[in-house]
Amino acid sequence: MGEGMKLRYLALPALVLLCSAGLAYAGHSYSKVELSETSSMCLNCHDEKAVSLENSLHRITEVTDMTSAIAIGCVNCHDGWAEHVEDPSPENIETAARLSFSGQVDLCSRCHITLHQSSMVSSDPHGRVEIGCIECHSVHSNVNEHLVKDDSDNYCAVCHTSVAAEFKRRSAHPLESGNVRCVDCHMLDGTEDQLLAVGLDWRCQNCHSDLSGPFLYEHPVVYAHLVEGGGCTECHQPHGSPNDRLLKQPGDGVCLQCHGTPPVHRIAHAGIATRFACVDCHSDIHGSFDNKKLLDPALGAKMVFDCSECHVLGD
Repeated sequence: MGEGMKLRYLALPALVLLCSAGLAYAGHSYSKVELSETSSMCLNCHDEKAVSLENSLHRITEVTDMTSAIAIGCVNCHDGWAEHVEDPSPENIETAARLSFSGQVDLCSRCHITLHQSSMVSSDPHGRVEIGCIECHSVHSNVNEHLVKDDSDNYCAVCHTSVAAEFKRRSAHPLESGNVRCVDCHMLDGTEDQLLAVGLDWRCQNCHSDLSGPFLYEHPVVYAHLVEGGGCTECHQPHGSPNDRLLKQPGDGVCLQCHGTPPVHRIAHAGIATRFACVDCHSDIHGSFDNKKLLDPALGAKMVFDCSECHVLGD
């Protein structure tokens, strides 16, 4: 698609509705009456198609329907209808499935000029590899929201098979049970993020607000995404993990990605600190309201001796 066409899409308003006065495209203008009459000709042979649209936002508008400002008929989507009426061959009627990526964008954008539609020809990674509208949407016999093929978003797994496999790991977000959906985290409207997870950590915090702070003493990795990237996914695998709590590595492995074991832990008190996991002492790993070392407030009670008798644990 040329740059001029891309700019034309991006410059259009967020949503264009077809008014009852008619619809103009491809050099043709159809009134509501004309749309109804031409659709009637189509339905003489394809009445099942009207039935398939009855419970859809794409249901065919009847000429007596004066309540809707949107006029929809068969010819909105199927060019070549006049020739097809004279010679009913499947080769002379246009369907979305036979169109190229740019053809699908052009067809759907006759009515749907949205942020999602415009991003498909600009920033969206699906559009950049020419994955067209019909890969995710279908029109006939579809009552799902936004006309997606599968309202549970399982259609994403058709292409993203490796990601779908991650949800089968022992610790995983509950996609398969239907408690979360792909679009809860991955936004499809106008984002420039290659993962489509807008403000990745903030997506996590929409559900895990108890771990998001703000804390008086922050664990820097939790908020590092604001300026440096990182954040939640430095420690967690967002889809699924073989380790508890979606962690990237078992045990102390996650901590040791960034932190070495302090030498004093190995030598002080006969190396007693090496007997504990990092989180046994540093339990407030996302942030703390009272301790800059993120130590457990009840740490003294855990030990065979009270560390605070000799050490200032907050420093």
